[in-house]
Amino acid sequence: MNTLHKSVREEAAKWFLRLQHADLDHPDRSKFESWLMQSAAHQDAYRAIVQAWQDFDSHKQIEVLAEAMQRKKLDEDIKRRSKVASLAKFASIVVLGFCAVFAYQTWQDWQQQPLTHIAQSSQVGHIVSQYLSDGTQLTLDARSDVEVIYYRHKRVVKLKQGQAVFDVVKDQSRPFVVESANARITVKGTRFLVNRLKEKTYVAVDHGKVQVEALTSDGKPSTSIIVLTNGQVAEITTAQSLYKLDRNALSMFEFTQGRIIFEDADLNEVAETVSRYRAIPLVSHVNQSVGITAVIKIKEMEAFIQSLPQVADVTVKHSASKTELNRSTNRNQ
Repeated sequence: MNTLHKSVREEAAKWFLRLQHADLDHPDRSKFESWLMQSAAHQDAYRAIVQAWQDFDSHKQIEVLAEAMQRKKLDEDIKRRSKVASLAKFASIVVLGFCAVFAYQTWQDWQQQPLTHIAQSSQVGHIVSQYLSDGTQLTLDARSDVEVIYYRHKRVVKLKQGQAVFDVVKDQSRPFVVESANARITVKGTRFLVNRLKEKTYVAVDHGKVQVEALTSDGKPSTSIIVLTNGQVAEITTAQSLYKLDRNALSMFEFTQGRIIFEDADLNEVAETVSRYRAIPLVSHVNQSVGITAVIKIKEMEAFIQSLPQVADVTVKHSASKTELNRSTNRNQ
């Protein structure tokens, strides 16, 4: 088992070194992705290599290691001459170890210090667009909320609510990571969308490559990883199911042009999406799967709500605090 584990680690290291500075469209990436998806052991080994590299990718760290190697060689020479020198070597290694641990912890703290930290949200019915400090364009759908944290080694966006489009400026040294409730999306330069709903998360790619990971309920990575390319869409459910959809990705970006396109959407998804544009939320009490396919102009949202009984077995009930969709009792009458 130890030999097998060592072999997997060596293979993961080879892949990392081969693709570390390669472009996302490098011809070896498809082979790497196939190898990565073969087993959870491959994925764990690769994550460990990446983390180890990130931990030691620092000039200060290299200087510490170089000093350690020089001290070790000197101590070995002294050891051959006297037993007393051996004791001195041991003491110096202990001291050096404490210094290295302290330096490593200091370096980690330095890496974890945010360079940029902002919060951005949008109101009901309002779409917001802005440029981040690196030139990346962020477009928030109505009633959406994000937290943006830029570090020296990565760029992180936490999508707390709603939907956002990211037109990411390429930076090989700082991956761009979006975290949703049940998904983590990692890119280096592309245009993509993340739509966070209560029961699922959608990821759609306009162009470029995007790595999508399903997360457990406590935010830890699961073994499910896929890579999306131009025009592809993925769905991640709260049950950690992750799969590609046969759906037009570009249609999901239409909200930026004042239109919403539903493709075989259930009523919960319809209600949650429509509520982003209404001060009075739309609530569905219908649990059966009803596939709604429609193209809606945002400014004609109310007309769409009133037309729902014509395409689904529901009634629409208005009150001061909410609009409700209930199962119709007159379908067979």
